Amino acid sequence: MQIKTIGLKTGVLVFIGLGIALYTGLSFSRILVPLFPIIVGLLVWYVTKTQRKLIKTATTPIYQIAEGWVKIEGTVSASKTFETPYFKQECIAYTYRKANIWHDSEDNTEREGSVIIEEEFQDFYLTNATGKIKVILSSLNLALLPAKSAIIHSIKYAVDDIRYTERTLKNGDLISVLGYAIKNSNYQFELKEHGNQPLVIATPDFEDKTKKSFKVFKYLMPYFILMYLAVNYFLLFAPVKQHMEISTAFVLFIFFGMPILGVVFGVIGSRLSGFVKDLISGIGGICFVVSLLSFPLLCLLFMTKTEFYIIERVWASVLFCTTLAFLVNYRKIEGAF
Repeated sequence: MQIKTIGLKTGVLVFIGLGIALYTGLSFSRILVPLFPIIVGLLVWYVTKTQRKLIKTATTPIYQIAEGWVKIEGTVSASKTFETPYFKQECIAYTYRKANIWHDSEDNTEREGSVIIEEEFQDFYLTNATGKIKVILSSLNLALLPAKSAIIHSIKYAVDDIRYTERTLKNGDLISVLGYAIKNSNYQFELKEHGNQPLVIATPDFEDKTKKSFKVFKYLMPYFILMYLAVNYFLLFAPVKQHMEISTAFVLFIFFGMPILGVVFGVIGSRLSGFVKDLISGIGGICFVVSLLSFPLLCLLFMTKTEFYIIERVWASVLFCTTLAFLVNYRKIEGAF
């Protein structure tokens, strides 16, 4: 059992970090805008390295295994079973998480208090048409498997709600395991962890969705690059015309009108069919994505009192690139999902 408590020190560090980020954004906005997408891109690249390795590694037949990293797909089997603490599911391995949660009315977010984590696991076998192999577990990583959760709401004042979350591995489950194949004392291959890299366990459904997501990202990447170049051109290099007065109507439209239009067109499109549905839903999607991408950037530009002429061009660049990406790739994205 592992108990984690979010204390005062963590909160103080978070506020200090937010303060530093806000100060940096306000003081060095012209440096932050070009750097921020690069930092986010590197962060996404780092966070998704496990998923990328999983989908790039081809499945190996068990009879063709050689020492090294391999991915095996098969059904799970083990002799011993466990029962999960909350949902009472019979399984051969599980992770259990119990967290106290409450709703912060000031910033409308959900917060967690004390967290209890439990897990039980054992070695198991993977079986498919090409053979059978043993998987040796020294730790458990079920983060890529679907979770089952429930929230128990408290009716008492000042008593937190409780959220229970469980992930399980059951006999008969079809999974993929990415691990390091090595021979045991009986000269049979087994899958193990290697160094500080744990075994990766996922379902075929997760792999399929991940492949589609990366494919969509690949389609859209040229337009993200075009948007990045256009925005930074207007911020750093474009000649600034004479001072323009801020248009209140335009500001209200880009901050509130666009997301409202996105919701309205989305609702209307869901009730239609055929080409009209695609058109209306597409317009709603463009409005929503433009709002999502431009909101933090526009907030920063207004806080730093950037010329309104530049703000208009920056927003127009985001709108143009998003619309172009939708028009060119709509069928590809629709086909991916």
